[in-house]
Amino acid sequence: MAEETKELNLFQKIADVKANIDGFTKDTKGYNYSYVSGSQVLHRIRSKMIEHNLLLIPYTEDEEIIETKNAKGKTEHIVKLKLTYIWINADKPQEKLEVPFFAVGQQDDVSKAHGTALTYAERYFLMKFFNIPTDEDDADAKQKREQYTKPDAKAIGTLKEEMLKFSELMQSVGKQVSVDDVQQKLGINDVQNLSNSQITVCIKKLDNWSKQAKENE
Repeated sequence: MAEETKELNLFQKIADVKANIDGFTKDTKGYNYSYVSGSQVLHRIRSKMIEHNLLLIPYTEDEEIIETKNAKGKTEHIVKLKLTYIWINADKPQEKLEVPFFAVGQQDDVSKAHGTALTYAERYFLMKFFNIPTDEDDADAKQKREQYTKPDAKAIGTLKEEMLKFSELMQSVGKQVSVDDVQQKLGINDVQNLSNSQITVCIKKLDNWSKQAKENE
């Protein structure tokens, strides 16, 4: 007798969709950033949604339309609306999961603004719901890129030059401080492994130390 397939509940189905999401490529560009499009996310999860008879239904309410001017003085419309995404297990329609969300869109036409709001909200919702990293959509993206991006040769060269200058300054006042000593005092094991933000911090420290040394002369 064949083993009976275990029936999954709504949350188990959603968890299986999440577990089977492959890596994403940034396939859309805007405002000098590349990011993952909503259509790519939908394409990746659609087969699993069909397999599990999962439905995702958006429900909107409390729509607000604001007329404004853009930087060029042209009239634009901002559409704000409360949005609820409802996951439904079609095998057992009584199993539902409601997730409150919010949508905002701005365009020169009200209908376009409405569409923009829904399109962007869908992408953000799916990526946040399934915990897909979205640094380019984060308000702190610039800071994160500076923090984690490896420095180029110029940044490394600048730091080495500043360490040498500080070493020479110390020696000019009779203190035998080598470049290696400076690097050790900065807590640097390997300059090549520093991020851009770490290099900036080190250069600021060297600048402050140099000022203090000159004041104490």
